[in-house]
Amino acid sequence: MALKAPVLPEHRDLPLDALAARVADELDTLAQLSAEVQRALSMCHFADHTDPAAIRGLQGIDRITQSLEDLGRLMGAVSGEMPEGVYLKAVPILSRLRLHELLHHLDPEMAKPDRRETEQSGEITWF
Repeated sequence: MALKAPVLPEHRDLPLDALAARVADELDTLAQLSAEVQRALSMCHFADHTDPAAIRGLQGIDRITQSLEDLGRLMGAVSGEMPEGVYLKAVPILSRLRLHELLHHLDPEMAKPDRRETEQSGEITWF
């Protein structure tokens, strides 16, 4: 089920600390997804003579996972250090996002989605 983009009022203010906390949560979620992809690939059986360049490319997933984890921790710490009452204009910031689901996850005025509900549906979407 695709989420519709929320209607952004023209002059809504966005609390910077809450946005940073949402970004931290999203980075953590992406790190978890990356680790799941890494585990899934490790269960796949590759040809006996897999190209070393392909193996190095797959090892890049581990670096992506670790970087996302670090960035999530950093953004969590940054959000905790930000003073309250610092606001950004919501429309210029959030309108840069193309993924409606990501917009929903990052907007502090939107209810946090329950990711377990989506994950436990058993529905597989192939791209």
